[in-house]
Amino acid sequence: MTNRMNCFKRVQPEVERFAAAHGLSPRCTFHLTLCLDELITNIISYGYADFDEHPIDVTITLDKGCVFVRIEDDAAPFNLLEAPPPELEVPLDERTRPIGGMGIHLVKSMMDGIQYTRENGKNILLLRKCICDDGAPAEPPSQQGGTTWQ
Repeated sequence: MTNRMNCFKRVQPEVERFAAAHGLSPRCTFHLTLCLDELITNIISYGYADFDEHPIDVTITLDKGCVFVRIEDDAAPFNLLEAPPPELEVPLDERTRPIGGMGIHLVKSMMDGIQYTRENGKNILLLRKCICDDGAPAEPPSQQGGTTWQ
């Protein structure tokens, strides 16, 4: 896909087909589609300073009880692991940081692992979503938000 396409119309059916083929629960499927929609929308909305067409590659695999998603793009460098958490406990009119970051917060909360690298001018984001044998998401990690794995 590219940054010029209506990516969500293309990604959502692919994720749903993948989930159905592997028996993933509706909840797990929802988490995957929501996170991909958020991340790809951010790449398209904020990642490019020009109006040229850019490839955005998404790969989804299942291995050893976990779904792995790889997103690769040539947008501006952006490591979502370095994004500050939203000020959820502070009333809107008292917040000191710009409003935003809820989508990244959701991704960090819904995924069980996140890894970011910048290689050869590309952002490479790896997401890990653990599932139980019945297709339901595994218990969330003990700490809030996603974790970085090696």
